[in-house]
Amino acid sequence: MEMIGSSMILDRPIIPTSKTKRRIFPTDSSIILVGCRGSGKRTLGFIAAKQLGRRLVTEDHSFEQITGCSRATFLQKCGREAFNQQMAMVLSRILKLNQTNCVIECGTGTLSPDIGEILKGYIETNPIIYIHRDKEDLYKLLKLPVADAERLLVTDQSHRDFSNFEYFNLYDPSGEGQITEDSPLRSATTSTAKLVEAKQDFKNFLDHIFGHGLTRSWVANPFSMKAIPPEHRTHTFVFCLRLSTLIDVDIDLSILEAPGEALELIIDTWPSNILDLIATQVALIRRKLDIPIIYNVEENPREERKRSVEEKDAMDRELMLHGLRLGVEYLSLDLERSPELISDILAMRGRTKIIGNYIVRGFGAPQWTDNIYLERYLYAQQLGCHIVRIARFCGAARDDDSRRAFINKINALSDPKPCIIAYDFSVFGVVTPLQDIIMNPVGHDSLEKSSREQMVGVSTTRGTLRGVFRKGRLQPLNFYVLGSNVYYSASPSMHRAAYEHYMMPHTFDARRLSSLEEVDRIRREPGFGGASLTAPFKVSIMQRLDHLSTHAIAIGAVNTLLPLRGGTDSILDHANARNKAGVANKFYGDNTDWSAIVTCLRRAISPRNSVQPSRTTALVIGAGGMARAAIYALIKLGCRMIFIHNRTKAKADEVARHFNMYALDQRLVRQNAGELICHVIESPSDPWPESYQQPTMVVSCIPASGTDDNPPVDFRMPPQWLRSPTGGVVIELAYEPLITPLVFQVRRIREEGNTSWVIVDGLEVVGEMAMEAFELMTGRQAPRMLMRRVCNENWEKTSAPFQPQR
Repeated sequence: MEMIGSSMILDRPIIPTSKTKRRIFPTDSSIILVGCRGSGKRTLGFIAAKQLGRRLVTEDHSFEQITGCSRATFLQKCGREAFNQQMAMVLSRILKLNQTNCVIECGTGTLSPDIGEILKGYIETNPIIYIHRDKEDLYKLLKLPVADAERLLVTDQSHRDFSNFEYFNLYDPSGEGQITEDSPLRSATTSTAKLVEAKQDFKNFLDHIFGHGLTRSWVANPFSMKAIPPEHRTHTFVFCLRLSTLIDVDIDLSILEAPGEALELIIDTWPSNILDLIATQVALIRRKLDIPIIYNVEENPREERKRSVEEKDAMDRELMLHGLRLGVEYLSLDLERSPELISDILAMRGRTKIIGNYIVRGFGAPQWTDNIYLERYLYAQQLGCHIVRIARFCGAARDDDSRRAFINKINALSDPKPCIIAYDFSVFGVVTPLQDIIMNPVGHDSLEKSSREQMVGVSTTRGTLRGVFRKGRLQPLNFYVLGSNVYYSASPSMHRAAYEHYMMPHTFDARRLSSLEEVDRIRREPGFGGASLTAPFKVSIMQRLDHLSTHAIAIGAVNTLLPLRGGTDSILDHANARNKAGVANKFYGDNTDWSAIVTCLRRAISPRNSVQPSRTTALVIGAGGMARAAIYALIKLGCRMIFIHNRTKAKADEVARHFNMYALDQRLVRQNAGELICHVIESPSDPWPESYQQPTMVVSCIPASGTDDNPPVDFRMPPQWLRSPTGGVVIELAYEPLITPLVFQVRRIREEGNTSWVIVDGLEVVGEMAMEAFELMTGRQAPRMLMRRVCNENWEKTSAPFQPQR
């Protein structure tokens, strides 16, 4: 790299072209799992195999196939040296024969030097994931003496030498039979599904490795939170959290819900067990907050000892590579570090986005008009940074016009180019809360500002958003739930609480309407922000909308209505026009009912009733818009045998035809074999068809009013349809009244001893629906704990006293 004055010119690539694709693997490359006994490799292997549609290859099974005896028997007969040699031969053969489309679980033999060398031969061609877990959990699981367990854990860390990814297997208590009864009137929901959160965590980790996450989210819903990265959305915030704070303060991360669009984890201290500690905190952040992580290794942390340049580069290189191994979404890289360090990190970045970071300190910091800032931006662009972040110290009067002019100059450059973040800071942190429209650094009301903090002042996401609305950059909007019977809707209270959480001055009201013309008048208002639709508009509105999601088309019903106010036809422009007023001429229809049902089913399905396409049977009661969403949800879960019962058989036949055609179009069934996904069961007196198993998933889609040509609300399930020997899940979508005849009926079955039936009541489902609707309408992460609590509290106050006592 040649320096001319203040200019930086790359006379050669800082990274050889041959190394720029390191840690980016073909999507069919086999995944190799390593780690000590009890780390959870087998369970995560099953999760990965199911998620990716691959074959699971286990080392112990292969060993037995090749040698004719188990590993324990071989070890006893032949001794340790022969055993290690045989293990090396077995693993070498497994890896050679299964380099693609497999998930390979390695046994404890990976602790031997020979096997370590074999695995190193695949480190450039395959994802090798080191799995480990909390040592206290491991002690309980393995029941080893503490000294033996400690030796095992120390040796286990050698897996880092021949792996390229690392996953901390956080304990997941789901499925331990806990019963949650918020009220004696609420349904006795027992969470029987196991590892619900662990499954989602590991699926997300695999998506990062293969680059599927953004594509999967975009295809699922282009307006969803995860479909558009925070650097491409407007008015986004980065919650800055220091490792020293996590160590010194006992923080329950779940109370920090919805703190911003991303979290910057700042590594500013170096305890002895730092690698394990960081892995644990990254896993906790993902589990509790579910937002992207920006990983930042601070070069000169306050209140820490001074390090030599050599020590600093060696230590920070290891810490940065550790962050890349953990699969963080972003890594902040100070571009004034040594070229060797920059080169190493850029070469190993994989699919992690690099934020090229410049901090210009001192009272003599050049003004934004100085050409040095453009030069540094172009240098970062040459390096391949995805984002460039420049922070300039401002000790006197600040000229914000010149900063804006600099940003405009960058934005005028031809695409593709890195996103630009530029702001001034002082000794008190960022000078003003919202200097840039993307990724502004913020703190949190629940945490005191750390004495180590350099950038974040007193700004928070909610406080800054309030200022944005007050300045008119965003405008107050009116949101609604629209339908013929919405007087009891739980949605308004949840949405209003979420608006208050963010200090957004929006309103949310329930409007009882009877015609589409009334809906049209509301959606044409300049202050219309969006609406949740109920009967009778879910199907009839579709012909009047300009764009429909793939889910709405597949279901044949819409439950979420959004105005499109973007200046172009770009979805990104429309997404960034949320929270802005004005007449909308185009509208978008989506359906989120199905995803709420999927979420509730996944939480409640027991392992023995896990969905198997060849045998799992489901039953849907009703044939309206909610029934359509329920059928779609069941199909998405993998169920291929769904029965529909409705008071009017013709309506049930129509819905069955719709989804049978959908199944053919999607090639979910064989056309020539005459296979059907949906069947109609006509009368409550009919026996359950003998050629099908009893249903283990039942979804009742009967509105409280009995409208939409559904059976009346006092419908009782024929007992011959509830004889599954393994029980199942019953979802009751009605919640006014909450204790419907069906809920009462299943409660009686549970009381009589068949506790394998799980009840999910309507409040649980409507809460999930409201959270997703809030995110689609506002572009902000839903404060889920708050919305769920408000839903329950509001029902307790307004509806519980009037519930039927059964």
